[in-house]
Order: sequence, then C-alpha cells, then structure tokens
Amino acid sequence: MKKRSFLIIFLISLYAGYVLALGVNFKGQASGWVTFADNREFGIRYMPELRISQSFGTSKIIDAEVSLNIYSHTTFESPLEFLDNGECRLYRSSLRYSMEQSEFRVGLQKINFGPAKILRSLTWFDRLDARDPLELTDGVYAALARYYFLNNANIWLWGLWENDKTKGLEIVKTAKQTPELGGRWQSPLFKGEGAFSFNHRSVDTTDWRIKLGTPIEDGIENRFAIDGDWDIGPGIWFENSVSETKINSASSLWQKFLTIGTDYTFGIGPGIHILCEHFIGTSGTKINESLNRKDLSAVEIDFNLGFLDRINAIGYYDWMNKKLYSYLGLQRTYDNWKINILAFSNKKDSTQSLSGNGVQFIITYNH
Repeated sequence: MKKRSFLIIFLISLYAGYVLALGVNFKGQASGWVTFADNREFGIRYMPELRISQSFGTSKIIDAEVSLNIYSHTTFESPLEFLDNGECRLYRSSLRYSMEQSEFRVGLQKINFGPAKILRSLTWFDRLDARDPLELTDGVYAALARYYFLNNANIWLWGLWENDKTKGLEIVKTAKQTPELGGRWQSPLFKGEGAFSFNHRSVDTTDWRIKLGTPIEDGIENRFAIDGDWDIGPGIWFENSVSETKINSASSLWQKFLTIGTDYTFGIGPGIHILCEHFIGTSGTKINESLNRKDLSAVEIDFNLGFLDRINAIGYYDWMNKKLYSYLGLQRTYDNWKINILAFSNKKDSTQSLSGNGVQFIITYNH
C-alpha cells in the first residue's frame, strides 16, 4: 500500500506543480444500469479521467493518467443498502515516457495482448469480457517497456509488483512481496504476425498445501505462449498458453489453454461480421495429462442497423456439460450517449455480472 500511495502522491504532485505548463484533458463516463435476473439489481457508476501531457521536441512525450471507478449498487429487495455498497477505487494511475519507437509506462495500467476476441487463452493480466459494452477490466501495478522496430516487430518487457488478486485465468494468487517478470516478442510472419510470450512468478501455495496434502517445494510458475494471426481473406488466429507450477521435486501442476478462431465480414447490407472461436483448457500433474478439461465454442454475429444502432449476438456451447448459453445486445449511439439493452442466458455464477437468465439495461453518458 505504501508504494501505491507514493505513486498517487507523486502523480498529484506532478499535476499540481506543472498543470499550467502542460496539456490537460479531463473527461468522464457516467452510467446506470438495471438488471432483471435471478438477482434484480440497479446501480450507478462514474469514472472520471485526468490526462496531462508535455511534448519535448517532435517525438518525446511525457504523459500521466489517473482515473477512478466510483460506483454503488443494490437489489430491489434491499434499496436501503445502496449507500452501503458504494465504493471508490483507483482504476488507472500511470506515468508514461514515449519516444518515436519506444515507450515506458509505470503504475496501475491495463496490459493485454493476443488476437483472440471472446475465448482468450492469453488473459494473463486482464479480464475483458466481450459481452461488456463498457469494456471494463481492473489494471495491474506494473512497469512496462515497449520498443517498435522499423519492420513492425516489437518487444515488450514487464515487471509486476503487489497485485494481491488473481488475474485472468489464474487459479492462485501471486506470493506477497514477490515480483512477476516477463516479456513478449511479436514479429511479422508471412501475411500476418506471430508472437512468443513468457512470464515468471512465485505463487501463494497456502491453499494447495491443504488440498494436495503434500509439501509444496517452491511454488514457482513459468508461463509460455505462442500466438499468431493472418488475413488470408477470412482472418485466422490462434493462442496457445502453457504454464508449469512446481509442486515438489517429482511433479508439477500443468495448465494448457488453446484458442483457434476465424472471422469474415459478408457484404450483405451494411456488412455482417461473423466470428467463430474454439477454446480447450486442461490441467494435470503431467504435461500430457488432461484433467479438468474445458471445451467451449463461441459464435459472434454483429452488424449495424443504420447509423445509430448496432446488434451483437454471441452463442456459447459447453461441450463437456452439453450446455448452450446465449447473449444478445442492442446498442444505440448518440453524440455523447449510449443505450444498451442486453438479453442473456448463462450458467448461474455469483462472480459474473450476467448470471442466469435475464435482461439488463445500461445508459452511458461520456463527456
């Protein structure tokens, strides 16, 4: 917490000292929602964002970003709890130095990569949901450096610190007071791009000792991934991620995720975009073991109805449980306003905002 507070104080001091000399941009997003499902809920959210930047010469820029996530929600049965459920959280807080071919960013930020859209195997540091029209996801405390080569190749290097919650597809938290280190190399490949990613961390093995009934040697996790995407008429892509966590000198926990996908826009009317993805996830104590298998397919169809309206439909099929889940979204956009109507049929999960069967209405104002 001290390091986070120091970063906030540093950024505020930067703003206060140089606000008259720097470019300042303030904007925000206000939204309200009503959900009619197993849990009937209503809520409001406001996300102010302050950006300050200063240019040096023609290609050097220092900029800072701070944004908050202020929200409250409650159910219809307990409206008096509305204020009790209110929260104000830091959403982004970062400082960036960029040059013509490189940039360095430190602070609370979003780090995401990979070509998959819905069933992503490379959700290492974010939890973006294709069904969320606001595209909200928590950030991570990190330092990130990127360099862009003239042939469109690029390299990423990152270090994460004091992120005390699970991220992405993780099932255990990172050990306290330990860093995560990794990177990514992305390069042109044929008519598209290919990439290799790596991440190293120490994990909190407290719960594992109880569940496995065996000593945990060191709880070191190494994660590797390759991905690629190409435009050959239709777009095609894949993501493949493998992680090994040492349990003891004789065995490890292996997790493997694979996504393959394709999309194409048909020239019918304003254009109908169809996207298909398939995801396989397995885990086991051997690299070729397939326990706790997940096998999911998704199809997304989206198109515009005139200039103001957009329709987005997603169907999910769980091959292991033989269950079909669906989502239908209608969005109307004005200059500063957006109105979303969402209908969904999902498995019941208290950790998801769209759980069970229901309808959600969202109105958003951007300034």
